[in-house]
Amino acid sequence: MNRIHILIIEDEQPLIDILRLYLEKEGFRVHSSNSALEGLRLIDQMTPDILLLDIHLPDQSGFEIARTFRKRSDGILIFISGEKSKSTVLEGFEIGCDDYIIKPFDPGELIARIKANIRRSNLAESNILRLGDLRINLVDKTVHKKDEEINLFTKEKRLLFYLAQHPNQVFSTEQLYDYIWGMDSTADVKTVLVHLSTLRKKIEDNPQQPKYIQTERGFGYKFSTSGK
Repeated sequence: MNRIHILIIEDEQPLIDILRLYLEKEGFRVHSSNSALEGLRLIDQMTPDILLLDIHLPDQSGFEIARTFRKRSDGILIFISGEKSKSTVLEGFEIGCDDYIIKPFDPGELIARIKANIRRSNLAESNILRLGDLRINLVDKTVHKKDEEINLFTKEKRLLFYLAQHPNQVFSTEQLYDYIWGMDSTADVKTVLVHLSTLRKKIEDNPQQPKYIQTERGFGYKFSTSGK
């Protein structure tokens, strides 16, 4: 259930900053480099699940980096480039890219394409938590029970995914409040209990005897993977 790691190799720092905001909001772990040399070091060090790669870098062609990445990994490779000639795009796919996005582009489109590629790859399955009739997709942030999608309010969803991404780890009410609502929020800590109660009603067969969101009396709450 590790979060998906994305490496951006791009020499435009403002673009990296924008993409980081969008990607981290979606729950991805983001790494970045402004140069080919540093990018290759990161590839060697971490082998990212997804590589977002510019072609025209100051010290080396992105195509060369892509070839190196392909020798090491069958992870998702997406070119992000202002180069739109047919021959260049074809070369990108011949190297083995999964997608090619031409600058300028809308970050929302990039997110949609990343998710589409994840669904077509084995990354999707490695980030889906299945327990009984409950299915939690840690990538597209959907929750299904008995194959029907459950509609959750934003705070309910954030609570569920935070707990699910830290399975069997106990969090106090105060810790959950600080993470979900923020320390500067004017809400009351009791709102955590209210949201946990409504969340249990939506995902548990018996909210009075929850299998998934369990209470550790005197300590807090945890997302149980035992299903007991």
